Amino acid sequence: MHIWPRFFLLLMCSLVLASCSTVKNAKPWHRIILDEEFTAADATPNYRWADYLAQETRLFAQLQQTLRANPRADAYRFQFDSPLNSLNHSRNWNRSFVLKPQHLRGGVVMLHGLSDSPYSIRSLALHLQQQGFYVIGVRLPGHGTLPTGLLNVQWEDWAAVTELAMRELRRQIGDNSELSMVGYSTGAALAINYALQAQENQQLPQPRKMVLLSPMIGVSKFAALSKGLDLAGHLPLLSDERWLNKKPEYNPFKYNSFTVNAGWQAHRLTKHLQRKIQLAAAKNKLVNFPPSLSFQSLVDTTVSTAAIEEYFYRALPENTQQSPSELVIFDINRNQYFAPITRSDSKELLNALFQPTARNYHLVKLGNRTSETNQISEWRRPEGALSEHETQLPLEYPRGVFSLSHVAIPFPMNDPTFGLEPDEQEFFGIRLGNLSLRGEKNTLVIPADANQRLNANPFYSYMEQRIDEWLGISRPPAML
Repeated sequence: MHIWPRFFLLLMCSLVLASCSTVKNAKPWHRIILDEEFTAADATPNYRWADYLAQETRLFAQLQQTLRANPRADAYRFQFDSPLNSLNHSRNWNRSFVLKPQHLRGGVVMLHGLSDSPYSIRSLALHLQQQGFYVIGVRLPGHGTLPTGLLNVQWEDWAAVTELAMRELRRQIGDNSELSMVGYSTGAALAINYALQAQENQQLPQPRKMVLLSPMIGVSKFAALSKGLDLAGHLPLLSDERWLNKKPEYNPFKYNSFTVNAGWQAHRLTKHLQRKIQLAAAKNKLVNFPPSLSFQSLVDTTVSTAAIEEYFYRALPENTQQSPSELVIFDINRNQYFAPITRSDSKELLNALFQPTARNYHLVKLGNRTSETNQISEWRRPEGALSEHETQLPLEYPRGVFSLSHVAIPFPMNDPTFGLEPDEQEFFGIRLGNLSLRGEKNTLVIPADANQRLNANPFYSYMEQRIDEWLGISRPPAML
């Protein structure tokens, strides 16, 4: 027998033995699939946003029934009477929401990220409501319920709901009102995909402007390999291999467990998006693409920072009819105290992004004024320029913070769950943003490295002000 067949046989036997001991002991949220979830096949010509909300109501009723029928002491978020369970909150931010303003300025559809929930766009949504926007916050199928929701979901399901929400927004505020889109991570990719689709189909509501937070234009190469793992997971006794990890679910608004299929759908969506952008650029169909403002952490272990510039912004043509798009990069903390322990690859990436080349968009960096301070400046390189102009900002890196992160971008510092300085007026069962835990290892279910990743954005006020300006909302600088 040749070595490769023998190796494959040994690998399969190992997987079977490993799975035999885990599948039967899988927790309910790792084996129960809710059948009320929406798929793109449900979106018949007469299906509307109201139908999606009604189906979502049935889905969460099924979730509630499932949790009541499967009580466990180690359920955390999925314990029926737990304060971590969003079903017990006065408002369930794991569900889609609609926020109506007192005086209408425009409308916006907001889309969250992969394994996330609408909670991640909550703070910005409430702010935009106050500024006069009719806000539709979309729960993407597979999210906000059980992690098994990501076992079979397809990115086309998410795209179908995005279109439903945009059609509903136009129905609510009319053809003559301004429609915009805000997307975080996977939600940003879906917003771009929709805008490209609307360029081809003028019957769809046309977004005027886009705001993209940590946009998912490219993901890791490992995601491309996940399809084979997912196919193997459909075999008897190998269903456990459909998970990249199974972790305790103590986060009330985000799955800690992650399926192989979720990674595969992220890969499929980004590859689809890259091809679609390149094709549209080749046919000169990006001329009227809505101006896009993006905020991205230079270092990001979830999405590729380089891909945002390479596959999206670089493809945008010179646009004399609309304001140029803009890419804002949050640099790492380059204070001299961090220099000896900082990897060099972040500097190489920064240099590559900010090469002295004329661009068809504004390029902005937020970073230390000098290596001797945590105080922040903005360096702005306008469209077509080769150099930057510095503006000092009333902001600084908090003590001990060495960079932003993918998950930090959409959350203000006072977010009650993920903020470094959480608002004490709200409580959703746990405060994950300012944990400072000391004790014996293996006592808590929270991983030791969970405290290292920043969960909130110390420059959120800057981002919020820039979004206001981008969407045409005037606000005095003193409000920073």
